[in-house]
Formats: sequence, structure tokens, C-alpha cells
Amino acid sequence: MSKFKFTDLKSIPGKIELAKQFYRSRQARLAQSKSPRATDINERIRSLQKLYWAVKDNEERLIAAASKDFHRARSETLTIELVPLYNNILYLIKNMKKEIEPKKIKVSLLAHWFGTTFVEKIALGTVLVISPFNFPILLALDPLAGAIAGGNSVVFKPSELTPACAEVMEEICNEAFEKGQVETVQGGAEETSALVESGKFDKIFYTGSTTVGTIIAEKAAKSLTPCVLELGGKSPVFISPNLPKSQWETAIRRIYYSSMGNAGQICVAADYVLCPDSIYDEFVDSCKKVLNEFYPSVTSDTEYTHMIHERAYNRIQTVIETTKGQKTVAQHSDNLPPLCIPPTIISDVSWDDPSMTGENFGPILPIMRYTDLDETIDTLIKRFDTPLVQYIFTNSKDEIDHILTRIRSGACVVNDTLLHVGIEEAPFGGIGTSGYGNYHGPYTFKTFTHERTIFKQPFWVDLLIYVRYPPFDKLNTRISQISLEDKPNFDRNGRRIYGIKNIGIILTSGVLLGFLINAMM
Repeated sequence: MSKFKFTDLKSIPGKIELAKQFYRSRQARLAQSKSPRATDINERIRSLQKLYWAVKDNEERLIAAASKDFHRARSETLTIELVPLYNNILYLIKNMKKEIEPKKIKVSLLAHWFGTTFVEKIALGTVLVISPFNFPILLALDPLAGAIAGGNSVVFKPSELTPACAEVMEEICNEAFEKGQVETVQGGAEETSALVESGKFDKIFYTGSTTVGTIIAEKAAKSLTPCVLELGGKSPVFISPNLPKSQWETAIRRIYYSSMGNAGQICVAADYVLCPDSIYDEFVDSCKKVLNEFYPSVTSDTEYTHMIHERAYNRIQTVIETTKGQKTVAQHSDNLPPLCIPPTIISDVSWDDPSMTGENFGPILPIMRYTDLDETIDTLIKRFDTPLVQYIFTNSKDEIDHILTRIRSGACVVNDTLLHVGIEEAPFGGIGTSGYGNYHGPYTFKTFTHERTIFKQPFWVDLLIYVRYPPFDKLNTRISQISLEDKPNFDRNGRRIYGIKNIGIILTSGVLLGFLINAMM
């Protein structure tokens, strides 16, 4: 593989214009088609099919690239990146016609009765997709596929921290798409700033840190460019005091699946555990047991993902060295590779511990004890409100409802972790500091299209609603109001009223019919 090169800053405006011109030219060509919508849908499907096979054909290269970039375990790249990507692309292909087909709307007001109202999803134009390093394939090509499914052209900026993956993905895009349909820009902060500050995009889709997401949102606001920000957060795990001991080890395995997988570099990782004091010591013992079960010996040959770079490695090492909690480290050899940090649990930590100052994004798991659930939630809300996800391990519906009512989050998973991200039919996204906007499945189509209302009104309807025109008098103003204004089905005390709306419609229809008869005589 050749030496990784950033895109020349001077060429970026040209790449943006090429993508915009592709969209404009395509729309002009579609307009000349006998069936623009059918042609459009077929072309989108074909583009996604080509992307699917281009990724499939380069599967081994992508796995090797992720391993080269940060020693990503083959099984992780395959199961938590490529398989979900394949599934998501196939969902877009299989559901394209259903999602893009205009939907007829049932109207309630008399003024709209005789017209036709429907909503169609139209392409936004040209979309900028900026992807992160931690899932360099899935979080790049998944939104990119969504943008193509929406009928857009794309400028794509993969993470410079995973250069091997970035290069392979650029080749995949060149293979799958026409020139201008997807333009790749390689680079770091300077290139990203040039893209965002251009003000030339119809939407920006960014996945990454809250810090950078805030900067992008501020810059995008200057050109009124809408954004989807898929950020992170410190996602808590609640352990119920009533969780049966027989289920503890299963719960812990599921927690480790997200907190230790990908070396903890997952935006929806279980970041810390809140365990009731009544079971705390025994639960921590179970955590130690499962840690040894998962990682009996971490060596340079272990399929275990490393930290992305030295800065991230040093940050986690500093937390481990300065924590005041009790550390339990997975067994490992003394000569680990430079960026490898063995999975570590930290028990008996406080809210002020170094492991609790922000999102860890590494293979460490603080475990805190609590006595009063509501007091703990109060502290959580003050420090880490609106996490990307919260995890609750309990068999009590009341406990689930209580926690969900108190804590806002992008998602919630009960008795498992991480798997919600793979639900194709459900939205994935944050709230508050964990981001805004969502995608996946049908929500991908919503994110990358504009829902346009089309209302067709026959000319003869003016015979019924001519009272909307001047000159105005009290009678036609009143008739116009009755025909346009909906009526409540409740009185001032909140009691239900039956039939008022229908009576109003009947009376209005009668009055208008009378005017129509008089006009014809």
C-alpha cells in the first residue's frame, strides 16, 4: 500500500463542485425521463448494489487494513463492522421503493377535502460525511450508503487516524460510483475545516467526539447547513439489587462485550457500572472471575484491539496510574506491544475519581457502589446528563420505568449492551450532548431526504370556498373560518365532547352548498 497522502487543500473546492455538478446533472437527466421517479429509484438501487459487492470483494483487504491501523481483531472487524454494514445496505436496497414512494395524506379540513395531498421524499443535494476512527468502515460507509439511498451526491472524509482503511475505502468508492457521485477527501483537521467552512453542503453528517462536533455545528450554522451529530457520552450501567445471582455472570459478559470490545473504543460502550452496596463485593468478585475467563492471557499474539494512537494510550494509562480505586488487570505478558492496554476493572471508585471525569473510551471499567438509587441518579444527571445509551440490568418493570423516566438518553438497553445498534428498523442517535439526529433503516431515508408536501387542488373547488377572497364581510369571514378551523373534542374543563366537529362540518357544507345553488341560479 502506498504512502498515505492528504488531499491537496487547493483541490477541495473542485471536488465539492464536482459532487454538486453530478447532482444537478443527474436531476436534469432524470427530468427528461418518461418516468423520473422509477428511473431515479432504479439508479439508486444499482449504486447500492455496486457498493455492496465492492465492499464484499474487498472484505479481506478491509480486515487487514483495520488490523494494520490499530491491531483490530479479525472477528471484531467482521462481526461488528462488516456484517452490520452488509445488512444495512441490503435493507436500503430492499426497502427503497416502499420508503421513497410518495405517501397520500388523509386530510381533516373542508378546504382540503377535494384536493389531493401527498408527501414525497426528495434528495437534499450534496452531503458531507465525516467518519471516525473507532469503527472506520461501518461508521463511514453506512451513512455514505444512506446518502446515496436518499439520491444525493457525497463528499466523504474518512478518519486520518486509520489511513489503511481510508485508502481501501477510497478505492471502493472509486470502483462503485461514478465520478462526482462520491468524492473522497483525505486529511485531518485542516481539510475538515476547509470542507465545513465552504458552506456548500446541503447536510453534514458527522460521527465523533462532542468537542469536534460542537465546532462543526458552530461553523455549519454560519451557512445554515443542517447537521446530524453522532457523538458519544459516558453511558452508565445500572445493576438492580434484585438481579438474581444466577444471572450476574451473564450480565457481566454482556457488559464486557461493549466495555472491553474494540479496546473500549466504542461510542456506546458501557462506561461505568453502578452497583448497589448490598451486593457490591460479591458482584465485583464475579466481575474478576469473568475477566479471567475472557482474557486468560493477553499477549502480542492475542486477537485484541489496541489503542488508536499514543495520545489515547497515555490518557488511559494516566487514569489507571492515578485512580484511587482497586485495580484488577487481565493477566498479560510483560512485553506487550506499545499501544496495548490489558482490560482493567476499577472497583471502589468515587464520582471524583480520574476514571469518572469523562468518557473513558478505553478498556477500563469503573464500578461504583450506591445505596440510594435516586440520589445516585441526581448526581449522574448533574455530571453526565443525556448519555448516548443507558444500560439497565433488572427483571423489574418498575425499576426500568423509574430509571427511564428520570434519565434522558439516546437509547436504553435492558439486560444487554451494544446490540441495539444493529436493529435495522430502529433509530440510532443521541440527545443533548450525545448528539442530535438519527439514522438506520427507515430513519436513514428520513435523514438523507427532505419530506416535501404536494397539494393538488381542482379549479372547481372555488365554487365552495370562494369566501376566502375579498371583498370581505362578516358573513363570508365567518364561513371561511368555519371551513378552515378545526374544532376541539373537549370543553374548558377537559371533558370529552362528542360530535361537535362533524356537526360543524355538516353545517358548513350546507351553507356552502346553499351559496353554490344561489350562484348557479
